[in-house]
Amino acid sequence: MGTHPNAPTRVHSTGQLLSEHLAAHPELVGEPIIRRFGLENGRIPFLFKVLSFDKALPVQIHPKKHAAEHVHSESLKAHIDSNHKPAMALALSDFSALCGFLPTFQVSEFLSFVPEFASLFPPDIIAHFKSVARSPNESECKAALKDLFSHYAQVDKEEASVHVKCLVDRYQAGKELDEEKIVKLLVLRLHEMYPNDSGIFCAFILNHFDFKPGHAFSVATGEPHAYITGDIIECMAASDNTIPLAFSPPSHLDIPTFLTNVVYNPVPGKALVQPTMFTRGSTHTSGSLLYNPPIDELAVMQVIVAKGGVESHHKLRGPSIAVVVEGEGTVVWAEGAKRLGVGKGQAVFIAAGTEVKYSAFETAFKLYRAFVEVA
Repeated sequence: MGTHPNAPTRVHSTGQLLSEHLAAHPELVGEPIIRRFGLENGRIPFLFKVLSFDKALPVQIHPKKHAAEHVHSESLKAHIDSNHKPAMALALSDFSALCGFLPTFQVSEFLSFVPEFASLFPPDIIAHFKSVARSPNESECKAALKDLFSHYAQVDKEEASVHVKCLVDRYQAGKELDEEKIVKLLVLRLHEMYPNDSGIFCAFILNHFDFKPGHAFSVATGEPHAYITGDIIECMAASDNTIPLAFSPPSHLDIPTFLTNVVYNPVPGKALVQPTMFTRGSTHTSGSLLYNPPIDELAVMQVIVAKGGVESHHKLRGPSIAVVVEGEGTVVWAEGAKRLGVGKGQAVFIAAGTEVKYSAFETAFKLYRAFVEVA
């Protein structure tokens, strides 16, 4: 949902592209937003998605702005726009994902206990990596991780596939060590999705997280990640730039570009985006909660209106798009003079500076509203 040319939203009543409508009526976006993000041709600065998957998406990164401009100029077909793509994922169901590099000491332990993983690397790379894996020198750890990961990314895929098969056979036979139990189920799960794929070894390099409904986290540019299973709301800067590493057809891979743009930042966990109350009395079961990640182009609200209830939002200093995920109700604006009935799966554009009310019908009414504001 948005104005990106890869999947542009249309106005339901006219069939016109939303971007065309906004270009004719720029006041709906607001001059401060247009000026702040350098928008043209009726564009808005965020892209809003509802995703549902039971098979892992590619291990990928999104380039930074200057890098996106470069890869766009080099390959207009592979990279359709020149924007960066920081994003936030918000779980609607139990949600599993790989995101960010494991701490180097954990990767070092896997190199010691998982022979199939270690067999991908020359002895000198392993020896150097282990020698600095617990170093307090952050730069030294990142440099060693870069050497190790660069070799992994360029390993012969058929050779790696043989090692994956040996690993899976051993795990299926119940011959894993205690140190491997934390990753066994993930390896077997990924193998079911992508049999013998070399990307399965990412389980020993990247963090794996299981999120619950309501959990949200941001994905920085250059941060390797892969959504595995679940239903989520995703909102990102308006771009479709992805650079895949694994779980993707060979023709889609661009390993040199991936390695040029990946950011090596090994961390032991992932900080969640903590929701705050947008309206007084908001909770996870009613009212409006605000998820505001450290991304200029976007924020997302969860709005739950109880059966027969009403939820009011004050004017926002920018445009927004709301999508209904449960129930049905009405969106009311212009001081009650205008209203629109909406139900599950329908989306509404709300202009900058518009005060709105949401009214529920016979069941609870749940929607998510993505927006952008400038101070």
